[in-house]
Amino acid sequence: MSPVPVTETATTVQPTLKLRGDASQTTSAYPELDVKGYTVVRGAIPPERAAEYVDQMYQWLESFGRGFKRDDRSTWHVNTVPKFDKGGLFHRYGVGHEQFAWDIRSEPGVIDVFAKLWGTDELTVSYDSVNISLPLEKELTEQQASRWPHTDQSPTRRFKNCVQGIVNLYPNGPLDGGLMVLEGSMPLFEEYFATHEHLAPAEGWSPADWWLHTEEQLQWFYDRGCKWVKVEAGPGDVILWDSRTIHYGVHAQGTEPRIATYVCYKPARDLSPERLALKQECFDNFWSTTHDPINFRVTNADMKGWKLEDWEYLGPRQPPVLTERAKKLAGLVPY
Repeated sequence: MSPVPVTETATTVQPTLKLRGDASQTTSAYPELDVKGYTVVRGAIPPERAAEYVDQMYQWLESFGRGFKRDDRSTWHVNTVPKFDKGGLFHRYGVGHEQFAWDIRSEPGVIDVFAKLWGTDELTVSYDSVNISLPLEKELTEQQASRWPHTDQSPTRRFKNCVQGIVNLYPNGPLDGGLMVLEGSMPLFEEYFATHEHLAPAEGWSPADWWLHTEEQLQWFYDRGCKWVKVEAGPGDVILWDSRTIHYGVHAQGTEPRIATYVCYKPARDLSPERLALKQECFDNFWSTTHDPINFRVTNADMKGWKLEDWEYLGPRQPPVLTERAKKLAGLVPY
């Protein structure tokens, strides 16, 4: 299927959801989320099923035939796995539409986490990526090992707009790679941009949900008591964080890998007809999207400017088979 060009206008439509966010607002299901900017929901997926997903993700790595074998650590090298960003972010190869990715998104316990958050189980989901961070610290390039403290929310949206998620599938301790959050930064999001208007470009703040903080900018948060915290989780846990929270992913620094998928759900009622049509187009072409399932940007090869390798394929190994619930999450059929 050949990609269809998507204009920038089509990818920055504002969602209709307008939840005002401040330090006094709480989410009844997860009050810690609104105080610290993140929380961990335990046991959304049974450990034995999490282990099955780990097996399927290792199988995915092996399917490229580049020499990686899960049971032989002598084969664990950067050049035996397909291309990844940072410590182990896989965006390409249609991974967002692999069967295991859709099965994880369709897990009742994972859906329930976000249903409690938004007060509805009629949700739509992002077509996001996976993370398999092998303990390859000595082989990583400077770019792959560097940190990138950022927020995934545009300065034009200073209210509570999106809550992101990670489905953790393998034991994730202090040295196993994973999510680093600047605790306390979320309640300061609005104040920071209100007092730093000089940082806005001449054309104004970008509507894109991304802001990369420099070390100098981070000092403003440090001066107000914010501290970096490594979030730890067990197999089947879901990590939630408000998109206004400054964060980044750290690479595996010990002997164990990090294995997880990214998920994000919002009420389906907030999808405009234009967003819904684009979402269906993404599914038909096996394109991935950024985290916000409503105010998303398309992340296909044309949009990202990837230099494709001769052997690289753009879709999953097999088209995913979706349940009726998954079709509703994907926006393929209505609730």
